[in-house]
Amino acid sequence: MGKKAFDKRVREAMGNQIPNYLTGGKWKGIAYSHIYLKIEDNFIDGKEPIKCDLKGNLSGSDMKGKYHVGANHVNSSQIMCMNFFKKFFEKTEWEEYLLTALRKIGVQMGSNQIENATFEFEPCHKEGTNFDFYMEMEDGSHISFEIKFTEPDFGGLNPDKNDPTKYDRKWKEIYSSLVDECPFLNCSKDEFYGNPRKKYYQINRNICYARKGDVVLFLTPKANNACGIDRGRNYIDSITEKYPNIRNIYWEELVKALMAIIDDVPELRDYYLKFQKKYIDVLS
Repeated sequence: MGKKAFDKRVREAMGNQIPNYLTGGKWKGIAYSHIYLKIEDNFIDGKEPIKCDLKGNLSGSDMKGKYHVGANHVNSSQIMCMNFFKKFFEKTEWEEYLLTALRKIGVQMGSNQIENATFEFEPCHKEGTNFDFYMEMEDGSHISFEIKFTEPDFGGLNPDKNDPTKYDRKWKEIYSSLVDECPFLNCSKDEFYGNPRKKYYQINRNICYARKGDVVLFLTPKANNACGIDRGRNYIDSITEKYPNIRNIYWEELVKALMAIIDDVPELRDYYLKFQKKYIDVLS
């Protein structure tokens, strides 16, 4: 795919798949071939989720106002996340295919039953973390997902010039106690936040909410070799060595594992073949 940056290569490849009459959405006043005019066209089945909750009522909110700024972009990781997970919850019996695919790529979970499943779950409004996808299991454990696609890194600090002590306060008021209660983190304020090169803030924010029995997953394309993504994955791997419940998983491997178990379910197979064409085939 040439020497262009990963995000540009994938964006161009995906944009080339879209009929011209659907694209031309604008970013900073300029129209692009990888931006849909209507957000519903970015969904494989043309259907936007109405609510954040796919099962249960953990979030209790609708999707209005929850979409990211770039949700119309064909390479939106938020819409990729929704396209992948929402289909499993159309029928109760399909939920097991999701759990089986996760087990096939080595994810360990203590329960076989999903009680709640939601997008954009915010456990603490004051703190502000949103889990891209979040499941509560029958045994009370949780499985959280941080989703990346063409992003160049995991998120770091976003300093507020109008409030320079913001993150000092957040550490004292929120994060220090969360870290103390988390069995998977043992770090200082500086280690928690990282620095401009080591952007560990978003990673640690996701981990610090986990308790014993919970699983924290960071889902990225293995093909994404951006330096920031690689550094983040190396950091996650260093935690996995001690705590297998915190781990990297890869889009290519998850989709391959899923496709191997849904061959006898035509509706799922046809849907995820489209998902594979849109998001996975363009990575090679």
